[in-house]
Amino acid sequence: MPKTKKTSSRKTQTKRPRRTHKKPEPPKQHIVLRTLSAIVLMGALVGSGYLIGANKEQTVHTGSAAKHASKSVPAKAIPANTSRPKKKHPSPLDILRYGFEEDAQGDDMPDVSWYVPGSSKKPKEKPAPKTIATPPPPKRAQTPRLVIIIDDVSHKRQLDAIRALPYHITPSIFPPSELSATSHHLADSLKHFMVHLPMESKSAAMNRMRGMLFTRFSPAKVQARVDEIRRLFPRAKYINNHTGSVFTSNYKAMKQLYGMLRKKGFVFVDSRTTGRSVVRKIAHAYHDTYIARDVFIDNTQTEAYVLKQLKQAVRIAKKRGFAIAIGHPHAVTMRALRHAGKILAGVKTVYIDELYH
Repeated sequence: MPKTKKTSSRKTQTKRPRRTHKKPEPPKQHIVLRTLSAIVLMGALVGSGYLIGANKEQTVHTGSAAKHASKSVPAKAIPANTSRPKKKHPSPLDILRYGFEEDAQGDDMPDVSWYVPGSSKKPKEKPAPKTIATPPPPKRAQTPRLVIIIDDVSHKRQLDAIRALPYHITPSIFPPSELSATSHHLADSLKHFMVHLPMESKSAAMNRMRGMLFTRFSPAKVQARVDEIRRLFPRAKYINNHTGSVFTSNYKAMKQLYGMLRKKGFVFVDSRTTGRSVVRKIAHAYHDTYIARDVFIDNTQTEAYVLKQLKQAVRIAKKRGFAIAIGHPHAVTMRALRHAGKILAGVKTVYIDELYH
């Protein structure tokens, strides 16, 4: 029997396509989850970069306004400020705020015998000659007298509020400044007033106030300022310092200014914004009466505090025969003074020029 040829099964079978190992397609929910994860991750990265930029921006800008801006504006929109910030004059609110802060630092109480001429140690230098008639110490009257000075007066509405009070209150008026260019005209219709002179303080911002007197000024520059004040206030006699903690504690600068003021007919009243004031020593060198503030009445702006300070001023007046209190034209101070009738009943409120004849 003939042998039959076996046909190869590979030849007879149809060729199958070669299998490729492809990854199975993920379900649709996996794709969604991956997409969401990527979005969240990108958002976190962008958010962290934004916060870092905001923090850097806050180191460039100071103040509440700058902090608010840094939260609302991306850091990329604001280039880094590497240049030195320009010095700007303080705003009217800054002028009052800085002056008020320095007044609060000088709220120490003196001994009630401080005003007596010659009671402090006299300097070794020869006293300067007397150039004007200075007021003698007040004599004790039957009724204790209280002088209330209101500093920082620069507008008519402040003056009107002071004059509406049922007491003799002395306004201390700013020379022309950022607060008002015509403040000196407030004195035109007044018989009783003072000049509130800006003098060098510890605050760099406050020291940019127009017309500030500095210890570094030459004698000619100080004299020019004193002459200007006399021209602006031709009838003024009493003058006190606005801020001035640095100036009034510098013996050389203060003695120079004190002598110039005397020659122009001014009597200096020490607001005592620092416990290191040398005005007392200088006044006694001239054989002058040292005139100074006893109490600040509104370092804390509440009616209860103002009334408490007025009671303190009344106690000093009753013990010594007189006292000098200083306040500011705050609304709360005016309101407290309107309600202080019972407290002030035991004293007579007088203008400062009525106390020192």
